[in-house]
Amino acid sequence: MQRLMKVCLSLLFTLAVLCGCATTPRGAAESNPGMGTCTVCRYNNDLACVEFRMKESTPKVEYQGKTYCFCSKTCEAAFNKNPAKYARASSSGTASSNSAH
Repeated sequence: MQRLMKVCLSLLFTLAVLCGCATTPRGAAESNPGMGTCTVCRYNNDLACVEFRMKESTPKVEYQGKTYCFCSKTCEAAFNKNPAKYARASSSGTASSNSAH
């Protein structure tokens, strides 16, 4: 049973490495106007949804002359609770905003 478990885990690991991540490549948002960068996820190093496809319904917030985009309403709410924290990180290069909107 243990051997079967090891074989299954090895296969899963191999598949994960071969298939790669389902998210877009890092930096895609800067080079593609249809992509956005979630300021909150970037700040929190949540790599699963840092970069996402922009839609008409994409949550956005204007703060000090910049437009910040978010992958979800949850991230928008987090930004609204402490915009200075995320904006400061964004301007220092540890996070980014998409101001193309």
